[in-house]
Amino acid sequence: MTRSDVHLARRLEAVSVSPTLAVMMEAKALRERGVDVVDFGPGEPDFDTPENIKRAAVVALQNNLTHYTDTGGILDLRRAIAARYRDRWDAAWGPDEVVSGCGGKNVLFLIAMALFEPGDRVAIYAPYWVSFPEQVKLCGAVPVVVAAREADGFVPRARDLEAHRDLKAIIVNSPCNPSGAVIPPDELERLAEFAASSGSWVISDETYDTFHYGPGSFASFASLHARLRDRLVLVNSFSKTYAMTGWRVGYALGPRPLMEALRKVQSHDATHTSSISQAAAVEALNGPQDSVASMREEYRRRRDELVRSLNRIRGLTCQVPPGSFYVFPNVTGAMAALGCADSIEFARRLMSEIGVATVPGEAFGAPGYVRLSYALSLDRIRAGVERLRTLLGARES
Repeated sequence: MTRSDVHLARRLEAVSVSPTLAVMMEAKALRERGVDVVDFGPGEPDFDTPENIKRAAVVALQNNLTHYTDTGGILDLRRAIAARYRDRWDAAWGPDEVVSGCGGKNVLFLIAMALFEPGDRVAIYAPYWVSFPEQVKLCGAVPVVVAAREADGFVPRARDLEAHRDLKAIIVNSPCNPSGAVIPPDELERLAEFAASSGSWVISDETYDTFHYGPGSFASFASLHARLRDRLVLVNSFSKTYAMTGWRVGYALGPRPLMEALRKVQSHDATHTSSISQAAAVEALNGPQDSVASMREEYRRRRDELVRSLNRIRGLTCQVPPGSFYVFPNVTGAMAALGCADSIEFARRLMSEIGVATVPGEAFGAPGYVRLSYALSLDRIRAGVERLRTLLGARES
């Protein structure tokens, strides 16, 4: 049977494979051929899951917590999630307004399936996380891409939505993957005002909320829960905060009718996330939090050194991102120096010529940039930077 004999669903014609996973597989293939790749591509902590969380999983196994659970997640987990937002932001979500799923990506897709219909218009700020527009398109809805500008620190601005008052929803991601931008409290207020006046939903992906480096504390949409209660859904995950990417636990908090809809969709999909992973997630929230603080400070140290080093290389300019564990340098000068037509070609040159893996800005709706993760050791970061400096040269003082 040839590919032309297989008639797939038309919805797939508008959707691409995740570019970040494609880079990961390309880097893996090079390593298997014996190439030493400095991989700035993965969005995954290089830390181990904390021991207390792993022990909780072992105890769950020993206690035979190995059967089906509630579709929305075990009650202890939903209570612990609701308590996190009550204690930090005084948000009054109850356990019945929480649904857990198989990672943040799965939860976002459940939300898209429950909310979006063909023809619905959904605003997404670029640079965006790669799966936002693809999930919208899979539901037959239309992504409305709105630029967040480098000159503005890539912060999404409510004023840029004024031409789009017919939106079903606005998807925001703070701290942002890939730019590291964090929405400040005053802009959160303006986005909330726009949503309230236009009748749009706000879907706030706050997966990197614990990796905010200041100034001040992180501004969560949870603080506006009372005002936007019926039109706000907040998404988070255990993957980054607790180095639990493989455990696949994410969650949403939102109005009860929407949460019931997520349960309905999930009941015909994964049923629920792993019972063992859920038990581990309860311990993650209720147990010691020192590992989170340690990771954050280590990431801050790596970020500061990486940004300084990149800005000393000819053709690169890089802002200091206030959140996440990514930098998003402008590489247009370096592209011109190497004769690259776009940042896809630039990223391929880095991979093939010096064994440095990055993700091109086109994947995030932002040509002329590349994303580098600093979730790798300082030694590897320094090795990668040195390769870039050798290829591109040092910036003239």
